[in-house]
Amino acid sequence: MRRALNSSDAVHASGRSLSGTDLDGPGIARVGLLRLSDDGEAPARLLVLTDADPTAEFTGRQRTTLLTVRTLLDDAATTVLATEEHHRRWRDLEQSRQLAAERTLVDEHLDDAVTAVDCMSAIVRACSTLAGKTVLLFDRRGRTIAAATPDTAGHVAAPALTDILRAHSAGTATAPDPVVLAAGPTTGLTRRKILTPVIERGEHFGWLVIDEHPSPLSPTDEYAAARSARRIGAQFLVQRRIARVAWNARSSLTRQLVRGTGALDDLAAGGEYLGVNIHAQRVLVYVLASHHDLAHSERVLAEWMERDLGVEVLSTRGSEGILLLVEASENVGAVATVAKVKDALARAANALFRAQEFIAGVSSVSEPPALARAYREAREVVLCIDRFTGRSFHRILAVDDLGPARLFLAHGEISAVRHFVDDVLGPLLRGAPGTVDLLRTLQCWFDTARNVRGSAQRLGVHENTVRLRLARVHALTGLDVAGDASDQLSVQTALLVLRLQGHPVLDTHAGNGITAEADTEPEGAQPHDRAATGGGPAKERRPA
Repeated sequence: MRRALNSSDAVHASGRSLSGTDLDGPGIARVGLLRLSDDGEAPARLLVLTDADPTAEFTGRQRTTLLTVRTLLDDAATTVLATEEHHRRWRDLEQSRQLAAERTLVDEHLDDAVTAVDCMSAIVRACSTLAGKTVLLFDRRGRTIAAATPDTAGHVAAPALTDILRAHSAGTATAPDPVVLAAGPTTGLTRRKILTPVIERGEHFGWLVIDEHPSPLSPTDEYAAARSARRIGAQFLVQRRIARVAWNARSSLTRQLVRGTGALDDLAAGGEYLGVNIHAQRVLVYVLASHHDLAHSERVLAEWMERDLGVEVLSTRGSEGILLLVEASENVGAVATVAKVKDALARAANALFRAQEFIAGVSSVSEPPALARAYREAREVVLCIDRFTGRSFHRILAVDDLGPARLFLAHGEISAVRHFVDDVLGPLLRGAPGTVDLLRTLQCWFDTARNVRGSAQRLGVHENTVRLRLARVHALTGLDVAGDASDQLSVQTALLVLRLQGHPVLDTHAGNGITAEADTEPEGAQPHDRAATGGGPAKERRPA
């Protein structure tokens, strides 16, 4: 061939192939080559003549004839090549026209799907119909949002998203372009897949996957995947805006319920539009958010509580914290409902605010007209916690945990409250022998509703021991906790302050959501907050 391209005469090969190897096997032939195009013309055209008879010889007459018709053959070859080029261009135009028609059909079907109620599922179904293949939509966590299979495909077992992403060399979404994943042992896929990240405005929402079944993949499938992913990404943004608007409307409704600023009938109409039962009994939770991002924490906390408790949770935020309205189940008692809410708050605090301060006050179960009062009570609980407990743990208490004493503790001067505690229980706080047992007995006495037998059982002592200890308290403090209601109120309030402060002798409200750290002394502790040596019986006094 090189000789023929460089020669104006015909070149003949005898007993050799074009590659230069000996033609000594079956099917050997004699070959003649003649350059038709002019020297240096591109493309170069060669005429190849073969004769199956290996003994045939090209005669001089044949050589002369070849040279004579060279121009005619060259013109014929040029015409054939031009015709082929014309046909090729016509085929390219026809393919382009057909591809444009297919893409127009794709866009029309997807535009119709966008108007459906179940928009994302409709887009996935349209994509499956257009491609004639199984299509799946995953969120970023690998959960299937929607899936569609053509009628001709039958049941197809789709692999998990983790297996598909493992075959993706990038592994993460960097651009919204479809990627064809090969099948084979290196990827672990039995069929090829088109993997398209759902990205809109730089935010990655999920993945769209087209499975190569029951027909092979085509360029139109890639286009359908890209256009479907783009529309799905836009729908994610639309749904987010709608959810934000609905959330703001629910937040406004929550604020009106707590403030009691709207007529109940008007609120009921707004609640019906938002799918909220205005007439349900609810527990109000006041969360002091001194170190939280309120805009983010409110929604995260409310959604966590909804998932944990399985009930509706409304939320709103103010300048000081977050308010939650937790729906009370009709088949659960009020006390049990409050306990469940406190437990859920404790789990949420440990999961969402592990490294942050978390203070929450929980109201009792309230009717809608009483939510304003529930707000004041829960806020008073939070003030008590914030004023008298340390800041190194999560603190969650209910209104019933503090009782009416919260009014005194929330609004009284801290120094006056501490002096009150010292006046009432000072003789028992100075580390004298036996005073530890006296404090524990007082706590059990009030925790068991002033029941001698219940206190004895809880302490593991005889009933007479409880009576003797109460008498000893009377002798040391001058307060008759066994028989005088006023003294009982004073002692119970003082014990409450000590428990809030995490006194080492008394049980804190750990069971109610407060988790204290060991050996932690409350900030600004006064002398009565810790044991000291010395001290003796106090004179008779009866605090007001």
